[in-house]
Amino acid sequence: MAEEMLNSSSTLQSIVDRLPFAVDDTDAANEAFQRWKQQGKDEEKRTVDLWTYCYVSRYFLSKSARKTTFKNASDADELTTRAFQKVQQSRDSVRDHGRYASWVSVICKNVFLNYLRRDRYAESIQDENGPTLTAQARQSVADVGFVHEALTDAIDELPDYLQEPARLYFLENLGFSEISEAIGKPVATVRTYKHKAVKQLRTNERLQEYVHQPDL
Repeated sequence: MAEEMLNSSSTLQSIVDRLPFAVDDTDAANEAFQRWKQQGKDEEKRTVDLWTYCYVSRYFLSKSARKTTFKNASDADELTTRAFQKVQQSRDSVRDHGRYASWVSVICKNVFLNYLRRDRYAESIQDENGPTLTAQARQSVADVGFVHEALTDAIDELPDYLQEPARLYFLENLGFSEISEAIGKPVATVRTYKHKAVKQLRTNERLQEYVHQPDL
């Protein structure tokens, strides 16, 4: 693990050296993201991608410095890939371009928390005392579990306007205020979307295989 960390650190530093500003300069990262969104230039996009990868890589590399954090030496790399892909897939939903760096940090945090909860993966699809989706642990981060796969597929079958808020709530673990900011809708609307998504998810036949009804 230690040797792989040193190799990863060396590789990351060589990439960081290509950045026009420091990884810690989140203001510069936000400005680059804003310029890319306003001007659409490939050069700005490359800068944003480069900073994002450096930030995400360093985040998980710092976690791997703790000997008890990861069970497998490859976990940090897998989480880095997972978080970076999530950022690329979802960043069109960022409404406040001036807070891009903060948004990326939230993605990293939630990917890491999901990893720590892998021994009993759970996603609530109802309010308090409702059914809970559960699955046993998987040996690899790359295979989070059949529950996650079933939930992801079920969300993809929701109406278009419900997919993004449902994805952010159930898969990214974002709160109502964070989702509100991300999709540009009032918190009350986000709560309504979540309620409608829950109602439809509970009727998904494949998802029902993993639903556990608590004792009444």
